[in-house]
Amino acid sequence: MEIFDKKDKAMMIKVSQLKPGSQIHEHKNNGEIDCYEVLDVEPVGRKLQVTFRSMTGIESAVYPADAYLNASH
Repeated sequence: MEIFDKKDKAMMIKVSQLKPGSQIHEHKNNGEIDCYEVLDVEPVGRKLQVTFRSMTGIESAVYPADAYLNASH
């Protein structure tokens, strides 16, 4: 999974540094790319719940706060 803001290059970033407006591009094994826009990031204990919008609607996922993703900020 990669996260991109329009103006920046990709790098390793903590999930805790995600912000509304960040773009997530998930590259699947079949070559398809799913795109998501981060809407909100909320703490859930030691983890973070990231709410995002895709073409299929609004969904949330919970990640460890100290997890890293290939991302831009």
